[in-house]
Amino acid sequence: MQIAVFGAGSLGSALGGLLAYEHEVVLVGRKEHMGAVRRSGLRIVDDIRRIVKLEAVMSLRGRGDVDLLIVTTKAYDTKSAIDECKRWTGRHTRVLTLQNGLGNLELIRSWRGQLGFGGTTTMGATLLSPGVVRLSGFGRTVIGSDMDVREAGTIAKAFSSCGIPVSVTANIGGEIWAKAAVNACINPTTAVLRVRNGRLLESDSVMRLVRAVSVECEQVARAASVRLPCRPLFKKVVEVATETSENVSSMLRDIELGRRTEIEQINGGFCRVGDEQGVPTPMNKALTSMVRALEASTAKEKG
Repeated sequence: MQIAVFGAGSLGSALGGLLAYEHEVVLVGRKEHMGAVRRSGLRIVDDIRRIVKLEAVMSLRGRGDVDLLIVTTKAYDTKSAIDECKRWTGRHTRVLTLQNGLGNLELIRSWRGQLGFGGTTTMGATLLSPGVVRLSGFGRTVIGSDMDVREAGTIAKAFSSCGIPVSVTANIGGEIWAKAAVNACINPTTAVLRVRNGRLLESDSVMRLVRAVSVECEQVARAASVRLPCRPLFKKVVEVATETSENVSSMLRDIELGRRTEIEQINGGFCRVGDEQGVPTPMNKALTSMVRALEASTAKEKG
């Protein structure tokens, strides 16, 4: 299968590197990282160190189309990613979003219709330096569609053929919302408190806050007729925080580096849908406001 990974940072690069064992893969990403991959290959650091030779470019303009386009950009870049990819995507190219937050699949579907597929993954990847990615675990990847689950299965086979654990579902909306809800509980709380995931579990006061956020997310999902695969959601949040206790959340990392976060697509997404459905989301709104303030202050410090 010919595959392009658009937005090849840490996750996209690790995923593309693994898929390259059985497929023809091209990474599309930032200049410095792509240049290092072109020169020396993609170095994946895990239990074994491996170097994967694959194509790495900053744009696919003027190139032939691919069978599968995987979008792994930050959620706030989805619209610009679509605008860029429209220029070279073929009639039959399937598009899979493996991004955080709410609304990405809807944007992809507005462009590709039935050829748009959703996914979630807990694959652990960190960009150590240009051309070098640490793979801390394969995690769990779910791919699906409520419009064409059979074709979602075909995409999943491309993953499983490379040893990536994957499952298929027709309830991909529920999977995406569940992951976004867990992120809404953990990510902004760790960003505000400046702690690793596991530290949240040490405080009863913090866990009461987390529980309140999880209840809001469940209420919004129910009002929007989304069937969450895990209930109660709070139990899943505790499970994830325990399993990733030593992890620094992506939102905390972004704050520390003075970068834009995905707060608008995660907690902000639940706030928007809550407003549409008439469901109050005071805890999500409070966390969204706090992270916005942190973004502004740290960006000013770094700038």
